[in-house]
Amino acid sequence: MTDLRTTPETARNDRREATDGSTLLLPYLSHSRIAKYLHCPEQYRLYYVERLRRRIPNASLVFGQVVHQALSALFQKGEDPITCFEKAWTEIERVDLSYGERESWTKLMDIGRISLGRFAEKELPKLHDVGASEKPFRLAVTSLSVPFVGVIDLVAKFSGKRTVIDWKTAGSAYQPHEAVLNDQLTAYQLAEPEAEQSALCVFVKVKEPRIDWHLSDRKPDQVMEYLAKVEYVAREIEAERFYKRPGKWCGYCDYLPVCLGNRTKAQETLLRSPSRS
Repeated sequence: MTDLRTTPETARNDRREATDGSTLLLPYLSHSRIAKYLHCPEQYRLYYVERLRRRIPNASLVFGQVVHQALSALFQKGEDPITCFEKAWTEIERVDLSYGERESWTKLMDIGRISLGRFAEKELPKLHDVGASEKPFRLAVTSLSVPFVGVIDLVAKFSGKRTVIDWKTAGSAYQPHEAVLNDQLTAYQLAEPEAEQSALCVFVKVKEPRIDWHLSDRKPDQVMEYLAKVEYVAREIEAERFYKRPGKWCGYCDYLPVCLGNRTKAQETLLRSPSRS
């Protein structure tokens, strides 16, 4: 069984293994890396430096990935998203996943079918002049020693405006302020400065599944504020400032056994991934 003990030496060894002049401790920055560090620096370390992952993946997260793949197939290849989803989710049935109290493979299959059917019927006609789907970006920011990277889910015209769009799946509705303050949309705006607005397209997994749009725009001062945040986090990671940020969220954190020193539980629930992504 893989030893999940974590020590500062691991990070130092990772850096010594680098061969391209950069450090593996911080090979690049992205929205997800920034968000994880701000949520809890120790969680960042355990995920990205120690590379610890759940032994049994979360079904909701996998569901979101499969819906995302179906939408990508629609916009990139013109494939039927329902067929694409059904094929992938049928294969998932054989995978050991961790389902929530009110979740099951069958329920999520039904939600995926209904949601993607409604998207194709009611939401797809609202999108025009699709410019890109799954558009990667790699930005060189003068104040950063590493590139800032990401992938924009969709660039298209929505309500007559060039829009950067992020697909989301959620168990409950988003609040209006979440799009206004969403850092991921700000990162998209940074990468796609010609965009007139940003949008979250949220697939809400409730009894009667629905799709909600949340629109917002980004002012230059918001982008500059986000860049300052990115620069701060980069400095903290490079300085190896990893500390626990306790709160109620610890109760549903995958790494609680590690923080509590419960090695047996950590061995049961976590494994070390070979990937450094």
